[in-house]
Amino acid sequence: MDRPRFFYGWVVVILGFLSISMFGVINSYSTFVAPLEGYLNTSRTSISAAYAIELSFYSIFSLMMGWIVDRYGSRLALWGAAVLLGGGVALCSTITSVWQLYLFFGVIAGIGHSAIFVVPSTTVSKWFIRRRGLALGLTVCGLGFGLFLVPPLSARIISAYGWRTSFLVLGSMAFLVLAVVGALMKKPDDMGMQALGAGEEAKLAAPPTIREYRLPEILKSRAFWVVYLTSVFCYGAEQMLVVHLVPYCASLGIGPAEAAFGLSCLGIGTICGRIGMGWISDRIGRIPALMISIALQTATTFVLLLITDVSILYPIMLLVGFGYGGWAVLAIVILGDFFGVRNLGKATGIYFTNGVLGSLVGPLLAGWIFDVTRSYFWAIIFAGVTCAIPFVLAFTVRKQSPGTAKQAAATS
Repeated sequence: MDRPRFFYGWVVVILGFLSISMFGVINSYSTFVAPLEGYLNTSRTSISAAYAIELSFYSIFSLMMGWIVDRYGSRLALWGAAVLLGGGVALCSTITSVWQLYLFFGVIAGIGHSAIFVVPSTTVSKWFIRRRGLALGLTVCGLGFGLFLVPPLSARIISAYGWRTSFLVLGSMAFLVLAVVGALMKKPDDMGMQALGAGEEAKLAAPPTIREYRLPEILKSRAFWVVYLTSVFCYGAEQMLVVHLVPYCASLGIGPAEAAFGLSCLGIGTICGRIGMGWISDRIGRIPALMISIALQTATTFVLLLITDVSILYPIMLLVGFGYGGWAVLAIVILGDFFGVRNLGKATGIYFTNGVLGSLVGPLLAGWIFDVTRSYFWAIIFAGVTCAIPFVLAFTVRKQSPGTAKQAAATS
């Protein structure tokens, strides 16, 4: 009897994990807010604007990255990300004015950033039909790992050597990781292999659609826009924390190193949420699991107002991360399950344009609210309220199954 061939899809999961972990480079921005505000002698809104610009370019260019991976594969996009993300962040070590921060971090790094989630998540979806929820859950755990590892590293470097050295180290790390991942990331067709579970779709508890949907059909679907708006509001709230947690904690008397570990707790929770809710969704369905995740992030966002010390900060950030990690992975799984994988890169690219709006309702608005009120109270209230919106919207698709994607499109 022939021995089964080694399944390269699990290698792609590891590579995708490493690629997405480079979100930690961007998500370390909170550790730079206070040093940059002081050095550049500018407002919290101006410093927050650099992150909003970065998210906007990340979102807009995700469209291009989705098209590139569908047409040309992963390598070109990831090597471009290595140069742009790594180079843009490293160049931030040379800035002397705000416009340079906007150019290097906002524009150049933002364009490179656009590849590091779209490319691996799309590629992993093409390797898995069976266990897709688990595979994507493991892949996107890289975001949580990056949050766990990189912000405390950045805070320590800033404390010991200054913010310029930290930018240089983080940029170099992003370049090396993405260059290696780009060399090894491949689609099943590139290796003459099939996706795991090919031909077994009818046997799955959460079966994917049996038809490949065209992009116009996807964009007419209510399900697509529910996950899109989930990301606008819930991602915006989470990114508010990524940018403003360290300065918010400073206003509570919590030091930068302890606050940076709060971001690590957010990362740990994200890892647990991505694995846990990916696994659970394979059993109870995607939309019910999505609603559980949204509800958890909504509730724990309001509880941020009760933080007085790290004994409250750390468990709350774990729970926020679990909710965020759950819906974030489920949104990508839903796209693949409901609409097929042939146009998944394009659909995922359009999905990631949500970051433009998310940056406005999250980091930038929170910076403006702080400058006006000298407090984050109303920013947190607003974030919690907006998180509740997609929970209500999810009721409109909760009875649909992945096998009824055609009806979903037809009833929109």
